[in-house]
Amino acid sequence: MEMHNPPHPGRILKEALEGHNITFVAKRLGVSRLTLSKILNCRGGISPEMSLRLSAALGSSPNLWLRMQAAYDT
Repeated sequence: MEMHNPPHPGRILKEALEGHNITFVAKRLGVSRLTLSKILNCRGGISPEMSLRLSAALGSSPNLWLRMQAAYDT
């Protein structure tokens, strides 16, 4: 995989979720396993809705995820 600077937010999320069952996390977020897998494998982006879901589940700011995605996209 090509390395980007800054990294895809999925890489950061993957590290944060290390050791957790992806199916369980997807259910907790209210998304499909496929949707979460695409993000974790840097094939999908963080939408505003997903940023809200992640912030609620992880105790982070929705803006954090959106800023990471915007930085990666530029």
